[in-house]
Amino acid sequence: MSINLEAFEWLRKRTYAHATTCGQSGREEKTLEAWCTQQLMAWLAKHPEGEEMEPSHVAATARSVAQYVSKNYKPHRAPATTTREQRQAEQNITPLVAEDYQRRGIRPTVRRVAGFMDVSKSKAGRLRAREGVAPVRDRRKAPLRSVARQVLETLETMLPREGSTVVSLDDLAGRIWPKSTNEATGRQHRKRVRDALSEIEKARLGFNIVSSSTLAAVQRGRRWKLGQADAALAAAEAAPSLLFPVDALPERPVGGSFWASPEVQDVMIMLRVAAQERLPFHPLARFIHAHRLVIDPQPLLDIAWRFSQPQYSRDEMLEQMRRKASQLIDPRWNDGRRYLYGPLHRLVNSIHLLTEDGYWGRPAPDALDTALRVTHYLDHVDESARTRIDMLRAIIEALWENDDRVDPKAAVAACRQLALAEESGQWTPADGHVLRPEPMFAKVLEVHDDIPF
Repeated sequence: MSINLEAFEWLRKRTYAHATTCGQSGREEKTLEAWCTQQLMAWLAKHPEGEEMEPSHVAATARSVAQYVSKNYKPHRAPATTTREQRQAEQNITPLVAEDYQRRGIRPTVRRVAGFMDVSKSKAGRLRAREGVAPVRDRRKAPLRSVARQVLETLETMLPREGSTVVSLDDLAGRIWPKSTNEATGRQHRKRVRDALSEIEKARLGFNIVSSSTLAAVQRGRRWKLGQADAALAAAEAAPSLLFPVDALPERPVGGSFWASPEVQDVMIMLRVAAQERLPFHPLARFIHAHRLVIDPQPLLDIAWRFSQPQYSRDEMLEQMRRKASQLIDPRWNDGRRYLYGPLHRLVNSIHLLTEDGYWGRPAPDALDTALRVTHYLDHVDESARTRIDMLRAIIEALWENDDRVDPKAAVAACRQLALAEESGQWTPADGHVLRPEPMFAKVLEVHDDIPF
């Protein structure tokens, strides 16, 4: 606060008005402080009759106003003309429109999709890009080598939208090659990852990357400002907890065309819930997507992320979700997401019903029927997906007929073995009823969180 209240009030209002037009670079603290000092000196010269201010008071007033405005100013944004659910509905309709054009032998250009959906071409382009349809980007990705493509896939998973982070080169290499204790092998892997990051940046794919010997500062959508990347690398090197947790990313699906198909992956997640596993966030997020409780599941995913952290057990997670659902309809806690009360309650009840099957050791086929019933999953898939689910049901029934002790946990472990066999070319869906000898499938195997179903 200034010693001259009149000067302080004038400068505060003047600075807010200036912040609306100066752009982000003009709102940086040092730039804004210099501007405030100049404006305050000019104002004092025009008002000699006012209270005098010493140079130190002028500097302190300019500095305090600049600091506050730089940290707290939020540019005005026009209210959204559509709701979250409407925007997600448009996103879901876009691939159907493009598929309809393709069936008729017409190229689904952005202009045609925009005309059909009655939206602007820029919006249609964004919707298509989120579906992975970006011709210019695909042409730029085409020359990338294999390692660069795999690193790019990891970066896109880490930063699906604009943002920045610092990641360990060893963690990126661990997504491509098995981790090695040999130092020479580690150096070679880090070098190949650095070369891949340089290749990605030169391809103009929206990533600005600054690498050190062991870390990489990655920013998507914007370029690092001078000194920012080095500061981020130094902070992450001093505090490794600031590094992006690459190990928390979803694992690559195991299996071939059958076990890695989306619908089989969804059903296996349901069986993992029935097996009473404490799911980390990404499998739980897949279960929420498969349940289709709301058109846009992002608010539910935000709640699931909060309560799927390691400090919460499975029962504590469900209890916290119930409390959150109660808060959503309590006027004292209402945050504008009242409509999530019903979906969140249905999610908690579905998980509770599925885990009951695992708790009482019910047969795996019964747990599968419960999963498909409580999630209404078959109402949202096409005929080819239903065919694969029927094949999975036949496999699980055959496992149970071979040994009536096969519960959801044993079924998940057995299906894991089949997926690995399919990936190595030793199993096909046609072999679904041909069981391997005991005790590979009949015994109850330990199920870990790293099973990527």
